[in-house]
Amino acid sequence: MKVAVARIAMLLAAFGQSVRGEVQTTLPSPVRARMPEPLLTESITDLDGAVTGEVEIDVGASALRRANGPGQWQSSVEVEWRALERLGLALELGVGRVLDSARSPAISVRPAASWVLIHSQPLDCHLMAEVSARISGDATEEVQDPGEAAMPLSGGLRFGIRNGWLTVRTFLGAGAGSHSAHAVPLRAQAAVLAEFGGNGRLGFAGFEVDTDWARRTPLTLAANLILRGATHHVPFDLGIAVPWTPQSQYGDASMGVLVRFIFEFDHD
Repeated sequence: MKVAVARIAMLLAAFGQSVRGEVQTTLPSPVRARMPEPLLTESITDLDGAVTGEVEIDVGASALRRANGPGQWQSSVEVEWRALERLGLALELGVGRVLDSARSPAISVRPAASWVLIHSQPLDCHLMAEVSARISGDATEEVQDPGEAAMPLSGGLRFGIRNGWLTVRTFLGAGAGSHSAHAVPLRAQAAVLAEFGGNGRLGFAGFEVDTDWARRTPLTLAANLILRGATHHVPFDLGIAVPWTPQSQYGDASMGVLVRFIFEFDHD
């Protein structure tokens, strides 16, 4: 009897050690970086963000050169705030100018809001509704950031999913509030981004597509490179995009560069 009890005790002890060992090996999990976000077709607030009080400040500048027309420059400051777990708010202040124009630089203000519809952290899959409005001092609406909606009012649904090092994001919506160059002012966007470094800690790169049928030339393509600063103890991420609009029967081709500094603050 004593031998049987001793054997049972040994089995329980061995089983307990194996369980503890399994728990210890499965508990530690690397912290993933935020879901990669393209520069031109970015979301109102982080698509995978869920912590109330998060703040992001983006400071950017862009220059654009057209094949057969005047170029332009644009700079902006945007503040994004997650007011509630599902509600995000943003306010962007921009200033820009057509290079050969005698007019003063145009100032614009863009308030925006987002509402999370689906958050699946295990699948890293997210769906968000967005609305935005632009108030501009430029009556011609010639000065705009690459990827910005051509119409003063814009809304739609944004989806994103990440599997390992690969992220795919899409957007489908429409604009309103002004004259559209085409019959239906639809907007569609897509981005494919690949992370590099352990768990995306170094950054990511990829391509994005923006189509806005309110523009004379709807299609814009852009290559993206974003370097995360946290790995190098720098308080911001650095993003560079090269937007290109191909020549079409509706308008001139153009190419530019966009540089953005991204500061993120978590509410602790």
